[in-house]
Amino acid sequence: ITLALQTAIMLHLHVEISQNQRRTPTELNDHHSIAERKLKLVYSDDSANEASLIDFAHPSNDVLKFDEHVLANIRETYKGARSFTEWPPDIKPFGNISQFQTIPLHATVDRRPIIVRKQLMEDKTNGLNLANNGRLLGCAITGGTFISDLELLEIEREKPTCDVCFQFSNHETMSNFVPNSGYTLKPELQSTPTKSRTGTKCFEGKATVAAKFAKWQKSDRRFRGSGYQWHVDCTLPNGIQELTCREISRMQHEIGLKDDLQKIYFKTKFDLFGWFRWPDEDDDVESQVRRFAIHTEWPWAAVMSHDDDRSAIADSLSMSWDDVASKFVPSSHHEMSLAHVEGPGYDKTEYDGHPSLKSMKADELSKGGIHPRLVSNLFHLIRNAPGSTHMIAVVDSQAQRSYEVMTTLLNLNTSDLFKVYGNRVFGNSGTLNDQDLIPIKSMNSQNTLSSVRSMTLMDLLRLRGMKIHMVPIITPSLVFEKTVCGGQYTFTPYLAARYSADYQVIMFIDGDTAMIESSSKRTLNEILYDRFFGRKSSKCAGHRMRLIEQYIKPEYNSDKRVLECTQNLALDKKKWQYALNNCHLKEGHIVARADSVYAFNVHHPDTLADYLPEGVEDCIFPHNFTMLQAALSNNNTPSAQRYVLGEDEFVQVHLRDRKRKAECACV
Repeated sequence: ITLALQTAIMLHLHVEISQNQRRTPTELNDHHSIAERKLKLVYSDDSANEASLIDFAHPSNDVLKFDEHVLANIRETYKGARSFTEWPPDIKPFGNISQFQTIPLHATVDRRPIIVRKQLMEDKTNGLNLANNGRLLGCAITGGTFISDLELLEIEREKPTCDVCFQFSNHETMSNFVPNSGYTLKPELQSTPTKSRTGTKCFEGKATVAAKFAKWQKSDRRFRGSGYQWHVDCTLPNGIQELTCREISRMQHEIGLKDDLQKIYFKTKFDLFGWFRWPDEDDDVESQVRRFAIHTEWPWAAVMSHDDDRSAIADSLSMSWDDVASKFVPSSHHEMSLAHVEGPGYDKTEYDGHPSLKSMKADELSKGGIHPRLVSNLFHLIRNAPGSTHMIAVVDSQAQRSYEVMTTLLNLNTSDLFKVYGNRVFGNSGTLNDQDLIPIKSMNSQNTLSSVRSMTLMDLLRLRGMKIHMVPIITPSLVFEKTVCGGQYTFTPYLAARYSADYQVIMFIDGDTAMIESSSKRTLNEILYDRFFGRKSSKCAGHRMRLIEQYIKPEYNSDKRVLECTQNLALDKKKWQYALNNCHLKEGHIVARADSVYAFNVHHPDTLADYLPEGVEDCIFPHNFTMLQAALSNNNTPSAQRYVLGEDEFVQVHLRDRKRKAECACV
């Protein structure tokens, strides 16, 4: 690196440091990842020049956003997070416990409005008002840990704990940091054990732990040998400015500018039970079950989000289901912020007899995490969900390829992507700006306008006010190979914790499903606004969609033929009614109010019933899918009708490449 460039960097950083003092916390978050990337670009390449200082690894624009904040978290997780198992003394294990592994996954500042509301309500219940109406709300964090299967692992768990720790260079600064609070870490509990005194002060939070569907997975022989993804939610005490998320992240930003603070990290612990040898006939079975502990730790740089000011969420919480003064309740469907989310996407193969993520180096034609149905499914969302955001989660090891494929798609002409349907449906550019529904019957149009021929997919999305948000998801190889659905159960809780505060309604959908409206008058935005916020609202925290199976035969596996499939199905009343009556074979996916969701658990919009806005209820149908099918078919169970979106609203057409029922197929 040249002397001139070194001088330029130092001058540049001097200016940035002075500017930092005037930045808001949100601006600091944005600035931090950009500045870090600038330095990495300069120092990782001797040929770098001053232009490199402003380069982005994944350039974004008003349509496409690649989440660089999450990518920075992933890098910090790989670099500095760790997890280990604390076994009981003198155990006599069954099997080889050296094969038992724990791996840190995503951790994030918890931005769920429902968690903010829970903290505020509990604070007022205690009569203390330590949170100062949200301004001194204790930081909330959630972290996931992968745990491999143990031959005789029990999934009961207890005693979760969580802490945020600050490591100082000297004892004086440590003692003066939030005096009379927290505890000093003992040397044997530090990341690097020493015999000397420690300079680390920790603050314990309130913790809960869960692994969604663990009992179902444990009892299903198909998943024998699969591991589990456990999540610990943590909230720090209220009333201490230094323990707000905003302040902790500010301190993390300034570590490089101060001499006293060396490290900030988040750690969790919870206990599981395992059988450590086969019981003998005369054994007391219970005596063979031993408790062991799972420890996980993340550097704070792996935890920070794009906006850690949770007081802003507290200021704008909805007090009731129709509180339009809140930012989480729109006054009309035109104002409603809607996201539809798919993923995590990946391209897989089999290597050495085991399932594996595909190597992007070995397969230069792979599309990475971009689903083969993306083009055909975007087609319908562009028609019926203007102004919305399509979020695509992809495994981190294929994120670069996925980004490249997406940028290529966005720059293709719509006439090439959608063939004849491009002109038929989007040919009249004058109607695209209206933000109204473009009905599916327009697929039958004989429109020959040619304005679409020079319009790229990016142009079309821009005209419809839509965005693409790409999110990399941490996916170590063992986690992909040894978890159900390739890590999906890690992503869905993370989705709620990271992004719920950014939208008003969020849908979680499969990448191979198309949203098809039943009415020629209402967009998905209008339908969901009416369901959640309108005068005839069901006042539910979340809903399940009705899923209609349609098998795509290999000879029909192209965007044009898949679009033909949805056209023929939706516009033939007899076929449509048959599919509604006979092809509802599996659980649909979900949609939820962002201010009321706790976790997007694939087919279950989980909430916390005691902490909902006034009037909002948990409407999950409490029975299995067979009972739900019967209730919907007989039309005699109001709770089922309330929970599942009606066939007169919109349905989720599952365009899959595997057959479930012969007559539920595109012909």
